Amino acid sequence: MRIGLTGGIGCGKSTVGALLEKAGFRRLDSDVIVRQLLARDPAVIMATVGRFGEVMRLSDGGIDRAALARIVFASPEDLSWLEALLHPRVGHVWQSAVDETPEADWVVEIPLLFEKKLENHFDLTVCVTCSETEQFQRLARKQINEQQARARMERQMPLIDKVSKSDIVLLNNGSLSFLERQISLLVERLKTPA
Repeated sequence: MRIGLTGGIGCGKSTVGALLEKAGFRRLDSDVIVRQLLARDPAVIMATVGRFGEVMRLSDGGIDRAALARIVFASPEDLSWLEALLHPRVGHVWQSAVDETPEADWVVEIPLLFEKKLENHFDLTVCVTCSETEQFQRLARKQINEQQARARMERQMPLIDKVSKSDIVLLNNGSLSFLERQISLLVERLKTPA
């Protein structure tokens, strides 16, 4: 079973991914892969510094993701450039991992699953959703203010459209135990023969 996991920013994709991992799925997070590429991939680092300058480089040699985010979420052209640099590499990483152990159950977190038309790589698509108020509160705890959050949200497909395209929708407005019950039901349904 290959699950493509998506949802809005701040909706709880990582929490759902962790719960599915706890239930026995192997997990890959596209955002983690991006962080690794920006921290350690020489080609990605050189290309990013070449476009935005040495000011992007941290003392450890990696890219300052916060500074990069401020630039790209204010400039559609720069965001498109960065996506063209990163997305093929991210896709290669998760595709290779899944292909190496096709017998395993996988969950792959991809925020832009539908935007990049990747849904056909998966047996099932799951979207995590919550209220906009909840999104902003969670993002504020990550030091992302409402203006920054809205800029990022505007670069993604509206959450309602992701919901309509998904096979399964999980509501993450309540407690962690409520979300855990939804995951338990999902895993139970997936393991029950049709």
